[in-house]
Amino acid sequence: MYLSILRLWNFRKYCATADGNPGLEIHFHEGVNVLIGENDSGKTAIVDAIRYVLRTQSGEFIQFDDKDFYQDTDGNRKDEFKIECVFDGLNEQDAGLFWEWLSWNDDKTKYLLKVWLYTKRKDNIIMPTFSAGIEGQAERMDSEARELLKVVYFKPLRDALTDMTHGYKSRLAQILGAHELFKTEKDVQGNIIKHKLETDYEKLKIEIENYFKVGGGGESITKDINSFLKEHFLLNGDSRKAEVKLTGGELTEILRLLDLILEGNKSGLGTLNLLCIAAEMLLFNNQKKGLKLALVEELEAHLHPQYQLRLIEYISSQQNNEQFILSTHSITLASKIKLANLIVLKGKEAFPMSSEYTKMMPADYKFLERFLDATKANLFFAKGLIMVEGDAENLLIPAIAQLIGKNLYQYGVSVVNVGSTAYKRYVNIFKRKDGKSFGMPIAVISDLDVRALEYYDDNSKDRKKPRYWLKDDLRSELENISTEVDYDAMSTVFESISAFEEEVRLHKNANFRPIGKTIDHMKAILKEDKRVVLDEGILARIREEKRMRLGNAINTDEIKIFLPQSWTLEYEIAGSNLYRLLATAIKAAQMEKDHPELEISDKILNQLWNNVTDDFPDGGIPTKEEAYNIFKPLNDGTVSKAITAQYLAGMLAGELAPVSDETVNRDEVKSVIESDDKLKYLVDAIKHVTK
Repeated sequence: MYLSILRLWNFRKYCATADGNPGLEIHFHEGVNVLIGENDSGKTAIVDAIRYVLRTQSGEFIQFDDKDFYQDTDGNRKDEFKIECVFDGLNEQDAGLFWEWLSWNDDKTKYLLKVWLYTKRKDNIIMPTFSAGIEGQAERMDSEARELLKVVYFKPLRDALTDMTHGYKSRLAQILGAHELFKTEKDVQGNIIKHKLETDYEKLKIEIENYFKVGGGGESITKDINSFLKEHFLLNGDSRKAEVKLTGGELTEILRLLDLILEGNKSGLGTLNLLCIAAEMLLFNNQKKGLKLALVEELEAHLHPQYQLRLIEYISSQQNNEQFILSTHSITLASKIKLANLIVLKGKEAFPMSSEYTKMMPADYKFLERFLDATKANLFFAKGLIMVEGDAENLLIPAIAQLIGKNLYQYGVSVVNVGSTAYKRYVNIFKRKDGKSFGMPIAVISDLDVRALEYYDDNSKDRKKPRYWLKDDLRSELENISTEVDYDAMSTVFESISAFEEEVRLHKNANFRPIGKTIDHMKAILKEDKRVVLDEGILARIREEKRMRLGNAINTDEIKIFLPQSWTLEYEIAGSNLYRLLATAIKAAQMEKDHPELEISDKILNQLWNNVTDDFPDGGIPTKEEAYNIFKPLNDGTVSKAITAQYLAGMLAGELAPVSDETVNRDEVKSVIESDDKLKYLVDAIKHVTK
């Protein structure tokens, strides 16, 4: 059996709806469930709600508080809250244990167990009521049955030093005491049989006490104490004598004397926490009947990333009808846990990421589980998101945002570099079958990737030579042959049929069927009558088709795609009023490549700036030919786009010359960015996520 649904009414931030529906309904599945989200997203509230209803194996005292009751914006609190836990997957043993409280699912095909907590507040007194069964007919659950529903709970701030060392409140003693090895046994007459540890302790007790008696090594200590008492403290006639005794002897007392340590040097918090978790897992795995549910808050607490990964790998491998509900702030864990196991908390909603809730295809899950690294995983914790295709955008977008007074960090916006056109897979994370919204704005900044005419003149590529054009009306024909090619990522214009074949091979996914015959069928679509002579009119049509296609595939109320006018980000900048700064950054990147031992100082940057202004003295918007020539080193790959972007971002941020020394006025740069038509799509994207 496992916890399948948790419903909350007026509990903490989750207010019941006007028609009486719960403020939160969250669905869990068997195995591993991981709650992720920003601070105050509700992770602790969900874990606490489960604890309040089911209680924990540690027997901790749970005290309800006024803050458990929902408070509205005017400061008024509700006087009652309700929590419902629904259990599914009951086997015959489970059904037998909870028979009198069972109900049915909607189509009467399987048993469910529903457990309720009703809590009222009156005259500063909080009154909880526990029941189970069908609402309205629910009955109190006896203590034996409730015992079978207790969960193993890992606190967020685990005090492993206290929990795993001796003392009256030793958690280690509780865990060991619950183990079958330490259960009370009786003989045939019903008399309690002493545990071996108790009999061994009794022998040790006698040996230690005899040490301080006549003939023992410690006899003189006892003798001196009694002599002192008789001479100075006791009254005449008082014959009492002091004895050294080893107290205790019951099994629970013996267990409280034990420490759990790791061999070697003194352990730090991380190692102690692993010991604590290992001990709790001992208790968890020892459960033979009832619910096997472990709640783990902040799994990463006191653990470095390698320990985190080992731990989540172990938990994910458990398949013995066990259920784990974990919470985490760790982007390391968020990136390594299977996507289908995640439950993303946003606002007052919970979004399970398994396939029954999302619009992701199996190929999306495979791709994302392979490429969702720690850097990209921060998208789950953001208040807004900008997806970009490469390092250049990753560096430039934050700098541009800061320049126009929209610092992304202040708005909780993350920039995620998804690479190439993989943004379509990442966007699918946020598209739900139930139509619910994550409540966060998402901007996708993509290259349009339609080359300029100048590209076809470059290197003797005559634009007048007929070329193949992959029109939109051809796509349906090609998709009938194969849907396993990313047509949007492909070039739209081809010099030859063989160039088309190369593009197909480059943009096929891993599930592509036997490629030979498939490509032959696809190539047959591009006949001679599909050839065109390129001009600005044709390229304009190609751009518009692509813009509409990508918009239709991506755009929703909160997800928007933002595209340049024609080609790439760098090409647009080359054709904008920022072109001289870009040209300076390109020269700096080239110099760094040619002279890696040279530090590119502000003095050198200013000299490069002067060289650029000599080349473009009027400072006016460059012609298309000039823009292409500025962009050409980046397009040819002779200069690093990332390093160029690094220099340009530093200039825009006012950290590098010629802006840092006010050779170029920063306010003028800001004005250019806000007013230049070529850069408008970047500004619009930033405003979309910071509104």
